[in-house]
Amino acid sequence: SELMESQLTEESKEIGKRSDILYGRLTADLSENVSSPNIQSIVDELLQLIQKNSANVSLDKPYINVLIDTYSSNYIKNMTDNKYGEGASDYIVKAFHYYSENNASENN
Repeated sequence: SELMESQLTEESKEIGKRSDILYGRLTADLSENVSSPNIQSIVDELLQLIQKNSANVSLDKPYINVLIDTYSSNYIKNMTDNKYGEGASDYIVKAFHYYSENNASENN
């Protein structure tokens, strides 16, 4: 069980690193239009990563809506803005909203 635990920990760290990289890329230039193909491809990558690693989690609404709610909360907003820069959380929400509105069939 120790081996499994350390393997899961390593896997979790790797997922966390990949997620941090993607959020870093997403928030690198907050003046870039959220509708740009570059931003939308990063959003898509993030969603793929989350869905792939949350396959056994069942939610009552699409992942993207959960993410929008999460990044809209003041607690997460403050943490995100401290990590990626002032306004990063609002930018992430806008990018996710745009993705959600323009990829309706892929939101689950």
